Order: sequence, then C-alpha cells, then structure tokens
Amino acid sequence: FAVVANEIKDLAKQTAEATLEIKEKIGGVQLSTDETVAEVEKISTVIGGVNEIVSTIATAVEEQSVTTKEIADNVLQASQGIQDVNKNVAESSGVSGEIAEDITGVNLAANEISDSSSKVNLSAEALSELAVKLKEMVGKFKI
Repeated sequence: FAVVANEIKDLAKQTAEATLEIKEKIGGVQLSTDETVAEVEKISTVIGGVNEIVSTIATAVEEQSVTTKEIADNVLQASQGIQDVNKNVAESSGVSGEIAEDITGVNLAANEISDSSSKVNLSAEALSELAVKLKEMVGKFKI
C-alpha cells in the first residue's frame, strides 16, 4: 500500500507540475494574442489612412485631368485664328495630350492602389476578427 501511495503522490506531483506548465503556456498564448490584436488594429488604422490619401490623390488627378482637357480645347480653338500661333499651339497640344495621357496613367495607377488598399483593409479586418475569435477561444482555457 505504501508503494502505491508513493506512486500516487508522484503522479499528483507530476500532474501539478504539468498543470502549472500548461497554465504558463496558456498565459503566453493569451499575451501573444493580445499583442497580435493590437498590431492588427494598428495596421487597420494605417491602411485606413493610406486609403484616405489614395482617394484624395485619385480625386485630385481626376480634377486635373478635366482641367487639362478644358485647357487643351481652349488652346485648340484659339489656334484656328492665327497661322503662326497654330504651329506653336499644335506643339503645345501634343504636349498637353502627352500630359493628359500621363495623368490618365497616374489616375489608373491611383485607382489600382485604392483597390489594392481596400483589399488589404478587408484582409486586415478579417485577420482582426480571427484574432478576436482566437483570443476568445484561448480565454476559455484560463485557469
């Protein structure tokens, strides 16, 4: 009986040590989850700021594109009355066309950046939700 009692005592000691180790690991996972949630929230905030900046840039580029087109139209009308100026205006019109193409390219790139930013934001939100769920699940293991 004494041998069995010693074995039970050893098993109880091992169980207590394992329980303490599991508690420490759960605490580490909970801390890591909290840190991850905080970092994801920071990323979401940064992505939101970037998205606002990209939207502002896209709006400005669109406005510049419209203004550039109006300027090109006005230059073309004025050039029809004067033949010497016509040559210079035609060259300016070509340059304005290149600028308009460049602005259109920038506008397309800004829209692509905005779309990509939205996708990253959605991914960050999903990751944040997953981190919250993980935190809830890990929270169930508190001792």
